[in-house]
Amino acid sequence: MIKISVIIPIYNMENYLKECLDSILFQTLKEIEVICVDDGSTDCSYDILLEYRNRYNNIIVLQQENQGPGPAKNKGIEYASGKYVAFMDPDDYYAQSDVLELLYINAEKNAVKVCGGNIVSFDENGKIQKRQKWFDKNGMILFQNFGCILYYTRYIYDLEMLRDHNIIFPPYRRFDDPPFLLNVMTHAKEFYVIKEVVYMYRVGHKKVTFNQEIINELLRGVRDCFQLAYESNLNKVYDEYLKNYLRNSLTLLYPFLNNGNTEGWKWIFEINEISLKWMGECDEVFLDREHMVAYISNIKEKRSNMLDKCHKARETVIYGAGKIGNGFLEKYGSICRNIVGFAVTSKSEEEHFIAGYAVKEIGNYDREALVVVAVGEKSAQEILQNLEMLQFQNVCYVKYSELMLLERLSEYFPQDRQETGGRYEVEK
Repeated sequence: MIKISVIIPIYNMENYLKECLDSILFQTLKEIEVICVDDGSTDCSYDILLEYRNRYNNIIVLQQENQGPGPAKNKGIEYASGKYVAFMDPDDYYAQSDVLELLYINAEKNAVKVCGGNIVSFDENGKIQKRQKWFDKNGMILFQNFGCILYYTRYIYDLEMLRDHNIIFPPYRRFDDPPFLLNVMTHAKEFYVIKEVVYMYRVGHKKVTFNQEIINELLRGVRDCFQLAYESNLNKVYDEYLKNYLRNSLTLLYPFLNNGNTEGWKWIFEINEISLKWMGECDEVFLDREHMVAYISNIKEKRSNMLDKCHKARETVIYGAGKIGNGFLEKYGSICRNIVGFAVTSKSEEEHFIAGYAVKEIGNYDREALVVVAVGEKSAQEILQNLEMLQFQNVCYVKYSELMLLERLSEYFPQDRQETGGRYEVEK
């Protein structure tokens, strides 16, 4: 009996495919099949698959014209014969040799339709980037209390459940995974997790190219998630993922939505309609193109005002000695007329300098100096209140996330640097 069918959609992954396959084939659970669906690769991926198929009798190799990962995974579901299915990306691998055995045993013991573990991302140098939505202990979780619709590869799924409810991946080239996982969880309702790391997710090794068609498919996927979550009243999904998705993706969406993409706006209007009906709110930045453009223009205006003040100020203090403060100095320091140092709320006795500038407690600076608040949004409000209490009158603060948004969008603005009426526009 096949216990788990591992499905791999493959497109041009010759550099990583062998490591991926080996991590599956060397699993301690032997009652598995590996269904490899080549999605029209133009490199040597298909040759590698044939080589492995000739060596291992539990490898199934399928081939199709390039259609994207969703249709490739759906083809794998059609051919699967295991009690459970798992999905693996061809540039990733399982964290340990007993991963599938652990997931299978715990799924069976707890009679669940879905069982998963932890996932970590790593870069090309093998450095761990971050832990993703971590499980600290073994146990059952109600999805309505969990809400994460990412990282579908860290689970195994009951194949009969998928087929009974016709749960498949939508045919989108981007954002096909979250609608699939959300659809699964609305039917399963609960799942079992183990605290072990099961999946290693490679990042930063490939460039993803977007065009208008792919952006539209991504927005369709977001719309699908809104609809599914609304129908099951999954408020946690909305709060933790869907509510701010469009805003967090503005860098990606802006150049396409600002260029007459009527289909893209059609999906956004549907998202807004669901959000209003469900939560009584929607992101005002995406009410229409005019609101989106006005939002960007407003941030640019705030940045211009800040840099104008920095250029004119007799003394400038950068409040924040961390990454954001350093980033401000690197990007905008040359515009400032006279930076006198960095400020912190409280300082240790040890002398500290950043790029030659002293780090002092804020109270040690002249109250007439311009203070640029360069900290994260969680700390900003407390710092602004402290500056008011200390009677600093000349204070500038633009959210770091907004400054980074402009930096990432800089290639879509015509000026590299523009000075108008004493104001500066600085682009990357």
